[in-house]
Amino acid sequence: MLHTVVFEEYWRNIKVSVYMDLYAYDPEDGAVLFISLAGNEQAVKAISSAIIACKTVSIESEGQPELLLHGHPASRYRIMSTKLAGGPLHQIVADTRFYLSNDSDSRLVIIPTETPMHAGIYSQVLGSLASPLIPAWAEWLCNRLQAMDRQREMAGTLRVVEVAVDDHVVDEIISEGIQMGQIHFNEQGGAYAQFH
Repeated sequence: MLHTVVFEEYWRNIKVSVYMDLYAYDPEDGAVLFISLAGNEQAVKAISSAIIACKTVSIESEGQPELLLHGHPASRYRIMSTKLAGGPLHQIVADTRFYLSNDSDSRLVIIPTETPMHAGIYSQVLGSLASPLIPAWAEWLCNRLQAMDRQREMAGTLRVVEVAVDDHVVDEIISEGIQMGQIHFNEQGGAYAQFH
């Protein structure tokens, strides 16, 4: 379903709108994390520039209340562009935390629609850590991360999760789980996690 994104500054007599299909934002502060825009080249560039400049844009969908979003001043964005057949411009504006970064332990992860959240987080974040973690423990670990406010689901039409982990954090959680008997290996060499 296509939505309309509008950027308007009345005092400067500016109003532009483009189409959008996928977007994700932080529900706590309304900061745009990911947005896919298509339309007239100048309008698309104006809206992506407004987001990067932390100005407010509105998302309008039929039968839904208007949603006001903005770029976050602490965020850095990456823009990817391509011209579509017939002349419209398609741009994706994405927070750089979607890309692997050594600067921060906070990452943004896109979870495919049919994939369980813990499986997506394991395959994109947890599996690449040096910590002793196996897939059978991923759901248990994700529940622990959520309880510790180290995993948050974002809002929008694109399923996105923020995960704040590193090797040290995962090592501590896994050690605690083994010591408390919540995760372990069974006699057949398999592993499982207990949920309480």
